[in-house]
Amino acid sequence: MLIELKDVNKTYFGAQPLHVLKGINLSIERGEFVSIMGASGSGKSTLLNILGILDNYDSGEYRINGKLIWDLTEKQAAEYRNKMIGFVFQSYNLIGFKTAVENVELPLFYQGVPRRKRHERAMDYLDKMGLKDWAHHYPNEMSGGQKQRVAIARALITKPDIILADEPTGALDSKTSVEIMDLLSKLNREDQLTIIVVTHESVVASVTNKIVRIKDGVIGDVETNPRHDASPFGESTKMK
Repeated sequence: MLIELKDVNKTYFGAQPLHVLKGINLSIERGEFVSIMGASGSGKSTLLNILGILDNYDSGEYRINGKLIWDLTEKQAAEYRNKMIGFVFQSYNLIGFKTAVENVELPLFYQGVPRRKRHERAMDYLDKMGLKDWAHHYPNEMSGGQKQRVAIARALITKPDIILADEPTGALDSKTSVEIMDLLSKLNREDQLTIIVVTHESVVASVTNKIVRIKDGVIGDVETNPRHDASPFGESTKMK
């Protein structure tokens, strides 16, 4: 099992304690394409932060490849993230004063990969995204879809075990959303990448092969989706 959570709890303590995750149990196998669905305030963002080793949990167990992820120092957490997890965000999180290729290179810079080698690998990944001709353009010179493809290339370049995508189509128009979900589906299918998409849109979740629904900090049900490809996403979008 690639990812396993057992009875994971998380409470934020303030003037009024907020018990956000209430005994989460979740297993994800290598190569699965999973969506975590929930409304605002359901706990899905907190769950994403724990899965991405961006936040700790209070009790329970979280394991990746059998390794217990618990009470890490910030340096340890950063090392795990850089080796095992690639992130794709709704707002792209690209650095505005760096070109596309420089943005994609960045994780390799933190891994200490020599300049020429990281540049070559970044160009290869941009080429896979159909953006080789845009390598030396800055984010403000690109469309939303192009920026998200740069972000996906950056997430892939370290060859992580897991891709975490937080509302990856949230800032995109319908046509571009279809293209991005089609790309993620292709990466899952052809490269056997484990991809977890956090979304509140059922039309996005329909592309994945497992749908995990979370409400009020509790996982309600886990649904296997036998028809997972980009076509239902496109069809649903066109019908609106």
